[in-house]
Parts: sequence; C-alpha cells; structure tokens
Amino acid sequence: MPVSDYIPTIGLEIHVQLNTQSKMFCACATSYGQEPNTQTCPTCLGLPGALPVLNERAIELTILTGQLLGATTPPVCKWDRKNYFYADMPKNYQISQYDLPLVVGGHIPLYTRYFASARNGQQAPADTPPDGIVRRIPLTRIHLEEDAGKSTHFGHSSGLDFNRAGTPLMEIVTEPALTSADEASALLASLRQILVYAGVSDADMEKGQMRCDVNVSVRRHENDPLGAKIELKNLNSVAAVRRAIEFEIDRQCSELDRGIAQRQETRRWDDERGESYDMRGKEDAHDYRYFPDPDLLPVNTTHWVEKVRASLPELPHVKRARFVTENGLTPYDADVLTAEPALAAYFEEAAQGASNPKAIANWITNE
Repeated sequence: MPVSDYIPTIGLEIHVQLNTQSKMFCACATSYGQEPNTQTCPTCLGLPGALPVLNERAIELTILTGQLLGATTPPVCKWDRKNYFYADMPKNYQISQYDLPLVVGGHIPLYTRYFASARNGQQAPADTPPDGIVRRIPLTRIHLEEDAGKSTHFGHSSGLDFNRAGTPLMEIVTEPALTSADEASALLASLRQILVYAGVSDADMEKGQMRCDVNVSVRRHENDPLGAKIELKNLNSVAAVRRAIEFEIDRQCSELDRGIAQRQETRRWDDERGESYDMRGKEDAHDYRYFPDPDLLPVNTTHWVEKVRASLPELPHVKRARFVTENGLTPYDADVLTAEPALAAYFEEAAQGASNPKAIANWITNE
C-alpha cells in the first residue's frame, strides 16, 4: 500500500524550561552556558540528607500556561518520584507529577502563519477567522518536574554536566490528534510564540529550552485500533521534528507492507543520517514505580489560580484579531506585527492616535 493509504496518528510530549532564576527544588542558578558543574549543590546532586524546597515561581508559570491554553488547574496537585537509573539523573529518581498534575485538558491553537509556512507557502484557508487560528490541538495534561543533567559523548567516554539538573521543566502532553509532520511543526512554532509572549520561557530549542519527544503510529483504516506507539527522541529543532516524523511514517508503512508487525519502542533520531534507530522497548508507567515524594507536601493551587487570572497577558491571536478589526490591517500585516512581542508593542505605540494605522503598519513591515 502507498503511504497515502495509511492514517498516521501523532502525539507530542513537549518539555519547556521555565524562566526562573533558580532551580526547581534548590537555590542554584539556572544561567545558560556556564562552566560545567558550577551551578550545583547537594540538593540537585542528590546527596544524602539534602531536602527539596519548592520554587513557587515555577508553579505560577505552569498554572499561567494552563490558563492561557484554556486548561483546568485542579485544587490540589502532588509530587511523585519517577524511578529510573541513568548517569545524568544523580538521585536515580526524578521529582515529577503522576496522577495529580498541575494542569489538565486545554488546547494549543495552530496559527495561520505557521500552518501556511508548514504547507510550503500555500495560502491559509480563505475562511480563517480574524484570530488566525486554523485548528486547536487538545492537550492531555501539563505537569511540572525537574530536568536531568546533560551528557556529552566523546567517542569511548562521556562527560556529565549537572548545571541543568534540577531546572524547572514543564511537560506539555498533547492528545494523539495530529495527523502530519506539517501540523506538528506548526504546533511547536505556535506554542513557542505563546510561551514567549507570556514570559513563561524563551523556548530556544538550540539552547535546549524547548525539547520534544514524538509518538507516531499508523493504521490502515479509520475504525482500526491505533497502531503500536513508537517514541522518537533527540529532536533538537522544529526541522528535525518534521524530518523524523516523515521518516518514521515511511518506515512503519514500509515494514507493515512487508508483513513486519510493529512493537512499542523508543527510537533515537540521527539528524545527520536522516534516520532513527532502536534504543529500547517503550516503558509504561508501572516501569517507573511512581510513588508520592515523602519530602514534599501536596500543593493547594486555589490562590495561585486566582493570582494568575488577575493578570493574564494578551495572547498573540487575540492581538492579531484586534489589529485586524480595530486597525484595519490585513491578516498578513497582523501576522508580521504580532510575530514578536516587541514589534507588536512598537506598532501599538506608533499607531496611538494615528488617523491611518495601516500606513504605519506598511512602513514597519517594509522597513
């Protein structure tokens, strides 16, 4: 069967480093690019007797993200230990959230500008509304956890840098609702714009501030059960996400055509070679032996939600719609001017009291 006869199903797990000055459970700095192992302490190194202390700013930013994405924050969340052994996780467990996360539900809007660019320059649908949202991708949950250290491999040896260990990390999990590499790359670009607008994260993938794992399966018919879930790791750019998904869909379809059944597994993406290879069987939740962290109390989130709701920033698509309806801008000009918060603010200041905001927009976009 040709690839076009298969139905891909794609879900994303997006890890976002939060804009905090200190780590999730200790006072160590989170500055990027410092000398290896200079931003560590007994807590983030997992030394005996060191106890975690919650970073309240990280909780606030995660709840803010949930509110911006139309999600719900339950009244109580708790912390769990996710147990696994790897060299860059010094405690041999990660403090995360399992059954009571900070945020549930919600959706990520897929913006016209990124949908159109993902479609190789094709125009967005003519009936796209003023806010420029083509589609909304549902979310399962958003939870907060600590990041691992960073491993650097040198041929027959590896180096470990624990500066990143313990950095606040927000994991955004989508429903398996994406159907193409185009949609996945457009979603990442749309999400990044929202996070930057809200000051939640710089979300620079080159610096590892936003990382993405992709789950891909294919099936022959709409009514068939979902195929085996293949997880792809080591995706360090939006372009890598696109290439990895396209490769994985082709690989699975080709193997199914040859009668090779797919099994649930984790694969590592090699961007230089443009292919993935088997890392290990895909773990299930019980493999991590989650249990409540005895050193951290559950968190009552009610006052956090009230505080965040009182100061929600304007989202890019809301600003775009306002530029179109109030200032008479074309959707294209509104897209350009809302691409970055600073540019949008510059236009608004320049257009204050102006009789022809469109002329000002033309001047800004053409200079």
